[in-house]
Amino acid sequence: MTVARRDLLRDAAALAVLSAAIRSAGAQGEGLKVGKGLRDLSDETLDFFRMLGVRHVAMPSSYSLTRRRRGLVPATDTGPRSDAPMAVWDREELIRIQERLTKKGLVPLMVRLGRLQQVIHGGPSAAAELDAVKANVRFAGDLGIPVMEYSFTALRGSEGYGRTVGHGGIGLRDYDEARTRDLPPLTNVGTHNREQLWERLHGFLREVIPVAEQAGVRLAMHPNDPPIPSYRGVAQPVRSISDQRELIELVNSPANGITLDTGVTTEMGEDAVEAIRFFGGRDRINHVHFRNVQVEVPYYKYLEVPHDAGDCDMLACMRAFREVGYRYLLIPDHTPEFTDDTIGSEMGWAFAIGYLSALRHAAESERSG
Repeated sequence: MTVARRDLLRDAAALAVLSAAIRSAGAQGEGLKVGKGLRDLSDETLDFFRMLGVRHVAMPSSYSLTRRRRGLVPATDTGPRSDAPMAVWDREELIRIQERLTKKGLVPLMVRLGRLQQVIHGGPSAAAELDAVKANVRFAGDLGIPVMEYSFTALRGSEGYGRTVGHGGIGLRDYDEARTRDLPPLTNVGTHNREQLWERLHGFLREVIPVAEQAGVRLAMHPNDPPIPSYRGVAQPVRSISDQRELIELVNSPANGITLDTGVTTEMGEDAVEAIRFFGGRDRINHVHFRNVQVEVPYYKYLEVPHDAGDCDMLACMRAFREVGYRYLLIPDHTPEFTDDTIGSEMGWAFAIGYLSALRHAAESERSG
């Protein structure tokens, strides 16, 4: 037997073992799975979340042990950095990531697809990027990862965010569309209207959803956040509940689903519980971001706050996720800034995961009571 053939069989065997372990662990119990999205694979990070009782996670697609501070206010989006399409993942690297998580007792149930640059912008390498997306979806299926999250925006309105303080000096992120209303288009991005972006989105789904179905993978699109109509001449195509309803109708498949973000849904002035029941009742919620906001002007002006301080009824949302039988990840995707917190924002994440775990316990106790 040649060395190449032996290596191929070894890799295939490793994939089969990992995939079986992930599918089995993910299927254990159909209850709500409070988890965490990971940015690094350091012992400090992984051990901390295991201590909090986290078992299910969203895994990174690159192997890094470096802990980095996550800023409260996101960096300004300046558009694509090159005409290069999304890269095909390094299979050995993802297997290595899976093995590290498994050894720590963590089960990856979601991976982010990465930034779609060419497809969204209608760039010259859009076809090559679609091929890379399909390859990555197939590999996620090989690994037994059930969900891949992605976003579809040519330019995010991140310049509208700012920092403010709440009770006790806690750092909070606010958003005001007035900060960006008169900003001109970027020369490297240009203008993109809603019709163009929806045409590209439909083409993307027609190509990728059949591949996802065959791979046993579900796609979850995160709504445009902030959910404003446009930013620097770029339309935000999936910014409302009606947009998300239209999305799931473009290609009728459970593999074509959404990330239900309770924060963004509330930013829209919508009832997050009703949204959970609508999309969950159709089995189209494939991932969840669970956070809270105080809204001053729907879509345009709001404040991100701790889970217990906003307009969204968090317990009612948790009950609704239970009622619709939601079975994938439910993560707190943002945290306020606590004074003297660690580089990994462990105070913030401990509060968030503890709060979500308590809500889950309350919701599931009602069912069994």
